[in-house]
Amino acid sequence: MARHPTRNRVVAGAFLLAMAAAAVAILVVVGKWQNLFEPKQTIRIRFDAAPNIKVGSPVLLAGHPVGSVADIQLQPVRRAIKQQTDVDSYVVEVTAELPRRYKMYQNARVTITQTLVGQSALINIENVGYGDLVEEHLSGEQESPFAGAADELGIGEEEKKDVSEILENIRVVTADVRKQLPDLLAKLKTTGANLVEVSEKAKGTIKRVDAVLDDNRENLKATVANARDLTATAKKEAATILENLKDTTAKLKETSTKVGEIVDENRPDIRETIKYAKSVMAKADSSADEILANVKTASAGLKAGIEDFKVVAANAKALVETNRKRIARTMQNFHETSDHLKALAKEVRRAPWRLFAAPDKEEVESLNLYDVARAFAATASDLDSVTDTLQAMMEAKAKGFEVPEDVFDEMLKRLQETYDQYGKAEDALMEEFKRIQK
Repeated sequence: MARHPTRNRVVAGAFLLAMAAAAVAILVVVGKWQNLFEPKQTIRIRFDAAPNIKVGSPVLLAGHPVGSVADIQLQPVRRAIKQQTDVDSYVVEVTAELPRRYKMYQNARVTITQTLVGQSALINIENVGYGDLVEEHLSGEQESPFAGAADELGIGEEEKKDVSEILENIRVVTADVRKQLPDLLAKLKTTGANLVEVSEKAKGTIKRVDAVLDDNRENLKATVANARDLTATAKKEAATILENLKDTTAKLKETSTKVGEIVDENRPDIRETIKYAKSVMAKADSSADEILANVKTASAGLKAGIEDFKVVAANAKALVETNRKRIARTMQNFHETSDHLKALAKEVRRAPWRLFAAPDKEEVESLNLYDVARAFAATASDLDSVTDTLQAMMEAKAKGFEVPEDVFDEMLKRLQETYDQYGKAEDALMEEFKRIQK
């Protein structure tokens, strides 16, 4: 009997409705559709960077999924960067969609968590905060993908700080190595070159030693043969050497016996000598205080003599310092007198007849010319002498010796006077030459 068409359609529709209701129930119970019909809210979260965050990325609250990312936009902001104010920059503004029953406050902590494997990330609301509700946006943070693993391994802030310091030290050491690497390579090259040079020199030395051995091989053989002959001769003459040693030992014994006999014979004299030595030592001990007193007296006299010498030296130094200028002037006068005596001796040796005869007119002119020339030479000598003395004083002062300023001034004054005399003598000599030429 055939079924009615209308009844069949009703049964099919009821079956489809039952299957749809079962599917919705399964999705609500098993899937994420339990929040499908709840009122929603959108929260804007701003990050400096949001790597691997995409539309649809999950949003977790305390590790439990409660929503997803609905939109991602770049928003311009103005902030201070590196001591510059009001600099244009951009942040990533993520719009998260989650049920309205979760209240979010201004100081909520929101982070981006990266997965260790792959290129996916999620937004984790660690706490919803407290105080005022969110009106505009939240400020988020980016968490390192290794932070969770570090917490699981028990790595705290101190350990992280130590690791950071180690990495910084490694960076500094690496920079120093890179900086010093050229110098180290240059030194290594130099050392290698030196090693090669030393190796070559060692090879040359070995070759020279081999050449010397080759040249003296016969001499070495002869030396070894002579050593063997000497050894054989020593072995042959060993008996004779032993006999000589025995004779020497016997003689030593005999000498020792004779010495003992001499000691026995002269024992009283030896005792007397020892007694005399003891008496001498006793006298020395008894006279020690007197000897020490004499030594102290002599030492005191020596100290007094040294003090007297110091006083005399101080007086002599004071005398020299007081009359330093006069001494310098006296030495200069001695020098000039010596030069004048030398000139007089030369004049007497040259013309001794001038002591006994009157010169004629030509001789007078010659003598005048000679006198002018001698005066010029004398002033030149005086100028050289004063210059040498002043130079010696300057050298002494440069070496650290104390030279009074008034002595310097006196020598400079004398130098000026001598130079003026030198100029006058030069002018007189030139006038005498002109007169003779006329």
